[in-house]
Amino acid sequence: MSGFNKNQIFNEPVTNQYGSHMVMTNVHKDAKKKYISIDTKNSEEYNSLSTANFNITLPERVNEIKELKLTSIEIPKTYYNISANLGNNYFTVTIGGTTSLITIADGNYTSSTLKTTIDTALTGKNLTCALSNNSKSSFTSSSGTTTVSFDVDKYGNKDKYNFKYKLGWILGFRQTSYEVSATTTSEGFLNLFGSNYLYLALDEYSKSGSQNSFSSPLFSSMVNKNILARISIDHKSYSFGEVIIASEVIGTLLTDTRKYTGKIDLQKINVQLLNDHGNSVDLNGLDFSFCLEVCHE
Repeated sequence: MSGFNKNQIFNEPVTNQYGSHMVMTNVHKDAKKKYISIDTKNSEEYNSLSTANFNITLPERVNEIKELKLTSIEIPKTYYNISANLGNNYFTVTIGGTTSLITIADGNYTSSTLKTTIDTALTGKNLTCALSNNSKSSFTSSSGTTTVSFDVDKYGNKDKYNFKYKLGWILGFRQTSYEVSATTTSEGFLNLFGSNYLYLALDEYSKSGSQNSFSSPLFSSMVNKNILARISIDHKSYSFGEVIIASEVIGTLLTDTRKYTGKIDLQKINVQLLNDHGNSVDLNGLDFSFCLEVCHE
């Protein structure tokens, strides 16, 4: 038993003398948890209208962080379902060789308010629309044939990029254009819910974390690699203007636990709130907040 060394077996601290110096190894600090509450009101871009992408510097540096995750988030549901920012508020109609760009004002629309707005914009075009929740949409021509095109940009030029996020897809139309001579009905249902989930992306300016835990492919790219969490939106529970509350406890938050190969210090971070196709969410000037749980020594 002469080779028995209880310090090595039980991983206890070991003290060795090197000349006049004593060196202690196998010393482990107890891990501590700290909760950091962050509100975009305190961001460095407070005067900016966009609160979906901001930088913040913590008043106190948190040292030797080993793990980080999101525990809860509060988001005002003040983002529109139709807007220029989303690129889904326009289409064209062509009558007798003359093409007109139809643009819908930014807003949070219901089926009835969107129908009224579109019909008003189509005044003099011999065209009306019919929209209803949980139902297919339709366009009706009162005279001749009208071409309705959804694969256009905000200037009326042809643009198939992100066609599934444009107005036609929201209305339920799955083709890029239609010849309307009587009544043309969409293939799918009207869907004005908007994003069913959001992403929180966090960059703590460290290369030692596992920032690629979420994989969310888009048509021709990937969503921001710094995604920390996915927030599910319960549209029935939260109406426009209310505050969405999400957490792991209630099952509406899926968060990565970001682990670091080496301990990091946390003080400056960049945070983005993204929709389902990777673009910053426009909260119309309102703030959101969230809580981080960090494990540190």
